[in-house]
Amino acid sequence: MTRVAVFCGRSLRRNLEEAAGHGLAYMFFPTLGARPRVPTLKGFEGALVELGRATRGQALRALRAALPRKAVGSLSLRPNADDLRRSSRLGFDFHLGSWRSGDPPPRQVLAHLKAFRSREAAASRRIEVGRHLKKTTQRLAILTDIVKTANSILEPRKVIELIMAKIQQLIPSEAWSMLMVDEEKQELAFELALGEKGKDVSSFRIKIGEGIAGWVAQSGQPTIVNDASKDPRFEDKFDTKTQFRTRSILAAPLISRGRTIGVVEIINKLQGKFTPSDLDILLTLVEPCAIAIENAILFQRTEQLTITDDLTKLFNSRYLNVYIGREIKRCKRHGIPLSVIFLDLDGFKGINDAFGHLAGSRTLSEVGGILAEAVRESDILARYGGDEFVVVLPETPASGALVIAERIRKSIEAHVFLKEQGLAARISASVGIASYPDHALTPEGLIQKADQAMYRVKERDKNGIEVAV
Repeated sequence: MTRVAVFCGRSLRRNLEEAAGHGLAYMFFPTLGARPRVPTLKGFEGALVELGRATRGQALRALRAALPRKAVGSLSLRPNADDLRRSSRLGFDFHLGSWRSGDPPPRQVLAHLKAFRSREAAASRRIEVGRHLKKTTQRLAILTDIVKTANSILEPRKVIELIMAKIQQLIPSEAWSMLMVDEEKQELAFELALGEKGKDVSSFRIKIGEGIAGWVAQSGQPTIVNDASKDPRFEDKFDTKTQFRTRSILAAPLISRGRTIGVVEIINKLQGKFTPSDLDILLTLVEPCAIAIENAILFQRTEQLTITDDLTKLFNSRYLNVYIGREIKRCKRHGIPLSVIFLDLDGFKGINDAFGHLAGSRTLSEVGGILAEAVRESDILARYGGDEFVVVLPETPASGALVIAERIRKSIEAHVFLKEQGLAARISASVGIASYPDHALTPEGLIQKADQAMYRVKERDKNGIEVAV
């Protein structure tokens, strides 16, 4: 039964009471005045209003508020062209006449209500399509922008930060992270973790196949988990360590050239569950950007090869000269010192002669590791050539360089080389130190002065340290 609210006087009411039936039921209310008070109209499919001289737009607006997205028509006892024009001008959805008892027929009223519903449904579809097109256009604009920008950046970290910033915008959640695959160790390492516990998890590593992220890395498939506690793949050990509660997870693989290079995880969506639409957004972003990330990583590795020594993985002499030149400019601006340690291995030729070239290469590699352990994070290590090494110590005078040089000398002297090869070789180091601005003002001058100081140690008795003069 279709229920319709009618606001009219007695004459119209008598006509309509005779017209009720055939699936149509009326409920009558007094006419609406200048300050209309509309009753609660829950359950009504529409309304009819007697169009009188006192009918104003306020009445229609009040009814629209009480009957959202429902038809509101007007009625006249003696309809004419003026009534039709006035009804249209006020904004009613249709106008009907009631000449006599039983007018308008129920089928006519029901037809107008049905036509209105059809128009409303079509309008809703148009609005929904419009919203969808607008959202799609926005996503395509974001995607175009992010892909264009990502492909112009050659630093992996910046590409990842750009992508994650967009994901934060589009899928509001409590935490977001990107993990990269370490193929050698078969693990996932957090490259970027955002959210309340981001710093706490940044040092964690996940085995391929472990947890949701590990499963995604292993299978190469995305997944939606809206109740982590019930998913057998979920590992709660990280929640235990960080005091964080993972409720839901959206995860997708980063696939470049057919190979999974990482995983993007989004944790605990705000306001509801993760949906296939969220996954579509995520895949739309990560699929093209995976290639941009790998390109940036490959470029960085290629660039790294041009400035590093293949054997020791330390910087090479070409980068060393560029770096010292840059640091000297900074020293001039700020009035700060800079020191250089130049060391040459004592007895290295004997290892080569006794055990062969491969043993010598292994020894140089071990020296690189000793140097890395002995210096500070801010210091720069380089293999200068052969068995010669250079350490650059920013913001360090000669007195500070002496402390570090002695630590290096003792570490080399105490180390037993080639143990993994079943051998036991020992060597020492002769070390020279030069500082800016006390001993030289150029990169070449500093290295030369430190080299000369080192040779004085060699000529004396080796295994010692000397400062340039």
